[in-house]
Amino acid sequence: MPVTLKQLEAFYWTATLGGFTEAAVRLNLAQSTISKRILEIEAVVNGPLFDRTSHALRLTRAGEASLPVATEMLALEVRFREAASGPATFAGPFRFGATELVALTWLPKLVVAMKRTYPNLIPVPEVAASVDLFGKLAANELDLVIGLDPPQTPELTTVPLKEVQLEWVAAPGFGPVEDCIPLRDMAKYPILSQTQGSGLQRLVLDWAVANGLQINRVVQCNSLNVLAGLAASGLGVTFLTASYFGPEIRNGLLRVIKTEPAIPPIRYFAVHRARDLSPLAARVAEIAQECCDFSARSLPDREPGS
Repeated sequence: MPVTLKQLEAFYWTATLGGFTEAAVRLNLAQSTISKRILEIEAVVNGPLFDRTSHALRLTRAGEASLPVATEMLALEVRFREAASGPATFAGPFRFGATELVALTWLPKLVVAMKRTYPNLIPVPEVAASVDLFGKLAANELDLVIGLDPPQTPELTTVPLKEVQLEWVAAPGFGPVEDCIPLRDMAKYPILSQTQGSGLQRLVLDWAVANGLQINRVVQCNSLNVLAGLAASGLGVTFLTASYFGPEIRNGLLRVIKTEPAIPPIRYFAVHRARDLSPLAARVAEIAQECCDFSARSLPDREPGS
């Protein structure tokens, strides 16, 4: 009796996710169905693929030897369907994460481009801090993450996107009189920043501390727009993208404060699992490279006082 693709799929996801329950959730099947398919494939190969004697489910030697072949066969099945059906092969939800700055700028452009390339795809974006999104990527709850400072692991493929330039900003009547000051002098003012899970917050403040800035007072908020509003109200200094908040700067709600040294550019990445069966995440990462534009604005410019 030949091995079926459904049996290989059950074996692959059980091995990859580490359990029958996890594979059942991933494939939207009953756990008993997953177990049955694995027993069927073990009957065909005349031996166990999993060691069920320990608390944690582990592959046997036969399972370890078979998993790369199963992965290749399932990936070939996706390629076959794509060759036959083209973009229509990829249908249903595509779960991906993005940080707030991406959502405020070029996320709508990305979703439109995804739908244009893959009409049957249903983009399901989630906006959160980079650290939370990468955790969900590792747990197979997301297929792609657009964020900062990705984990350095061979399990992930990182596709570089554009850099974003951040500037210190404050209300026109708040902060130093000079337009450019030594970075250490910024310690005189309250620093408004995003919450701890933010990649921007961690990268900028870690860099600032490493360059001699003693941060004594930090007000935290998880919204860039709210931070801009707090800074415009004279409550402190924050770091934002001058390109995105250009209207507020031009309208006199905010002013840019240069420091020496200046905040270095920060690069974003599109990150997906290296061993995904489907090439879709890698394709969307390529689309993200084309769409990435941190100077865009997903909403109309605001007028002073609005």
